Amino acid sequence: KGQLLGGSEEWIPVLRSMRTSGRWHDMHPDMPDTLRAAHAYLNMLASILSSSSLDCDPASVEAAYMKCVRRFKLGGRWSPYAVTMAGMLSMKNVMTLLQKVDERKLPGHYLEAGVWRGGMSIFAKAVVDTFKMHRTVYLCDSFQGLPLPRAGSLRRDEHFYATRRGLNATLAQGQATVAANFRMYGVSLSHVNFIKGYFVSSLPTLRDELLANKQQIAILRLDGDMYDSTIDILYNLYDLVPVGGFIIIDDFGWNHGTAPKTWRFGAKDAILDFRAIHGIEDFDHLFHNIDGLGAWFQKRRQVELQRHKYIAAVRGGNYTELRPEQKLTADDYARLMRGYNAGANKWEAL
Repeated sequence: KGQLLGGSEEWIPVLRSMRTSGRWHDMHPDMPDTLRAAHAYLNMLASILSSSSLDCDPASVEAAYMKCVRRFKLGGRWSPYAVTMAGMLSMKNVMTLLQKVDERKLPGHYLEAGVWRGGMSIFAKAVVDTFKMHRTVYLCDSFQGLPLPRAGSLRRDEHFYATRRGLNATLAQGQATVAANFRMYGVSLSHVNFIKGYFVSSLPTLRDELLANKQQIAILRLDGDMYDSTIDILYNLYDLVPVGGFIIIDDFGWNHGTAPKTWRFGAKDAILDFRAIHGIEDFDHLFHNIDGLGAWFQKRRQVELQRHKYIAAVRGGNYTELRPEQKLTADDYARLMRGYNAGANKWEAL
């Protein structure tokens, strides 16, 4: 693959020099020129990674164009040209949280578990490079699609990821493809670490390496889709997130599961079970809606990770200890979402 774009070190000086002196069109008149150029570069990159600039025709009928733009604002749909399924709001969320941990000088790196074609990680690395954050970006993935649910899984219905015709082939993007996409969009692979393998096998090894080197994870982004994959991420990496760090979950589905007999992501079940077991289903750890699909919360205090239960579950094939005594119902989901929505306006502003 060739290089489609240059990196931030090439684009920002060019964009800065292109800016005219007129301010009638300027949405940020008080923003320094270099910062304005940085945001322009990242906006351009995000629109190409999501393929909104490739799919949406600004010369078309206005209503059709705005409908297309809204689709890419929220994400969740696949375009043949996209290297991320996430929308523009999701990418903005990653940029905002990276800027917050940097402003607060919080230690740790950016880790994404489940990367597909690498678009979100490419964008995160571009933010790190643009603002000279000096953080490593970790990309964890099997690079061969999703596995079948494990024996004893609490969501044995999630076999369709591996068995539905064509789905796993689309999800299975090789490490070489992801690395080539970094190069295509002009984003450096320096300080980018690829961690290959199914999470149940790869993340314990990564955990040991990070602990041995006294490294932390400032932002942990979960995109594992399945229940099993999500508990693998949480029980291996959550305690490496320092207080003040952020956890983002891509496959949350804000309203999924809030009505009887409606489908919900296994990832949503997994993270809510994890929060209940660890006593963090509270106002301090309030979930925030990103775009109707993804959500995030801030780690506000340390907890004793119940990792021994997870290890026993993996070894014995019995995961019942990882679920609270009462299985969540649709009413429970609806109550939780109402609480998150009500509390969001009162929570500490970021």
